[in-house]
Amino acid sequence: MKTYSFNLDFFNQLYYRFIYGVTLFILLLGSVFKHLWLNHSLIIFILFIIPYVSYFTVSFVTFHIIRLHKYRLWFILVAGVALLIWVYPIVKWYYYSFLTAHGVVFYFPWKDGDAQKLFIIIVRGLAFVLLFLALDTVLWQKRQKIIKINELELAVKDISDNALLSGHFLFKLYQFAAEKKIVFDLKVLDFFQYIINKIASRNSRVALAEEWAYLKQLVVMCVHRSIEIKGEELVTDYIWNRSVPTLSLMTWIENAVSYSPIGKTIPIVIEWIRQKDAIVFTVRNRIACSTEGKGTGKGLELVNRLFEPLQEDHVNVTYRIEEEMYFVVELKFMD
Repeated sequence: MKTYSFNLDFFNQLYYRFIYGVTLFILLLGSVFKHLWLNHSLIIFILFIIPYVSYFTVSFVTFHIIRLHKYRLWFILVAGVALLIWVYPIVKWYYYSFLTAHGVVFYFPWKDGDAQKLFIIIVRGLAFVLLFLALDTVLWQKRQKIIKINELELAVKDISDNALLSGHFLFKLYQFAAEKKIVFDLKVLDFFQYIINKIASRNSRVALAEEWAYLKQLVVMCVHRSIEIKGEELVTDYIWNRSVPTLSLMTWIENAVSYSPIGKTIPIVIEWIRQKDAIVFTVRNRIACSTEGKGTGKGLELVNRLFEPLQEDHVNVTYRIEEEMYFVVELKFMD
């Protein structure tokens, strides 16, 4: 069975474009018929332009219904002719009968030749409306094209950066294993397989819950470091379901292990902190003197680039140095 759905973004965009078009149209009418609002009350000007605005509205809706259903171009011309035939008697009645009956006179009495003049006015109105609709459509399509190109560029960049980060993380993990910084057993092999699968799938984002589960596996594997986890119970299901770049949190742990003092004396602290309108994930490690100036910062740079598109989802990353000896990563999820 065929189903129909409404593209809400399309209608939202049309709503704003209609408001813009009506505003521009009214300003143009105000310029052409400025003697009305200069010499009379505002209500007189409003009564005068009601047919124009109504005509614009009907034309706008008709045009976009035709576009939405992807009818042929000639259908627009047929609709335009139908509007002319339909509008003429209504406009004549409004100006020459309805308003005059209520004491508002713009064109009275009806004279020979008025039919042609009124028809010319209506044709000019339709021509302006069609010109505006054509210009609006061309500019909107151009804007949509730019947006789609930018989205495609971001998606390609996102995938590329994620592949680089995956490779960087896999290399660092292998170094840990070679230097015996992690216990090499079947769980570690499974962990390696997970990283390889992520590289193969090119899935640039995962649920926070999935990233956190593998982060805790990494913490367990790092037996030569003291790593504390605090505040996990503060995280809600809504936050666990938020998306993060694949391997991003684990890269911060890898960075903390790589550049903190050897041994278990000074712990690396992973903590969830509840704020008024956000939950904050932090990683805090003491900076080892022997590693100052050693790192390239490649991993952190890649993570930063992967989080840039998520700023619109109210996810922010910051780095800072505390007391000139601690490196702190903060990942903030706004509620």
